[in-house]
Amino acid sequence: MPIITDQLTKHDIEEAIRLARANYVELINKFVKPHGPTSSLCIAQVEAEVREYLSDALTACYGGFVEAVLAKDQTSGDLIGFTIVLRGNDPKDCGINYAVVSVTQRRQGILREMLKGIQARYNHIGLSCSVDKVPYYEALGFHITGPDLTQVAMCCGIDKPDARMGALDFSLNSKIAEAVATFRRVHGLKAEGMLSKMGEIQEDRFKYVDGYVAKRLSGISHADAS
Repeated sequence: MPIITDQLTKHDIEEAIRLARANYVELINKFVKPHGPTSSLCIAQVEAEVREYLSDALTACYGGFVEAVLAKDQTSGDLIGFTIVLRGNDPKDCGINYAVVSVTQRRQGILREMLKGIQARYNHIGLSCSVDKVPYYEALGFHITGPDLTQVAMCCGIDKPDARMGALDFSLNSKIAEAVATFRRVHGLKAEGMLSKMGEIQEDRFKYVDGYVAKRLSGISHADAS
C-alpha cells in the first residue's frame, strides 16, 4: 500500500500539478474530450486551481481553509494521488474539491485510503463528479444528492443541502487569463465560435445530467440511467 500523508511540500505541489494536468479531462468541471480544441483552457484552469488551493494548504496564504491528503509510492516516494479538501463554515462539514489517482496505480484502493481520515473527521462530505465516476464514489459510501451543472452532486454522511465550503475566486487569475489570450491569438476569428460551441455542449450536458440524476433518485441503476 502507498504512504498516505497530510505533510505537503513545494515539490509535492509541482508533482500534483503534473498529475492534474495528465488527468484534466476527469478533473475539470466541464464536459470535454481529450485533446479537444479548448483543452489548453481546461488545463490552465485545472493547473491554476490545484496550485492555489495546495498553496493555501501549505502556507495558509488564503486563510488556511484547505487540507491536502497525499498518496506516495512506498518505494520511490513519488506522488501517485492527492485529494484537496475545502473546509466548510461548519467545522464538521467539508467538500472534496479535487481527487485523483495516477492511471497506473488505480484499482488498488488508494482513493479509499486517502478518504479514510477525511470520513473519520467530518460528518458531511460533499463533492461533484462526472456521471461515469458515480459508481466509484457510491462504493466509497457517497450517495447522489442532485445535479451540479455537468456533474453529479454527491455526499457522504449527513445530508446538508445548505452546507457551504470555502472557495477561491479564479475569475481574475493571471494564468487563466494568459491561456484565454493565447487561445484567442492562435485561433483568431474562429475563437468566439469555438467558445460558443463549447457552451452549447455544456448546455446539452446539463440536460443529460439532470435526466440521469432524476432516474437514479427514482431507483434506476447507474447502468440503466446512463
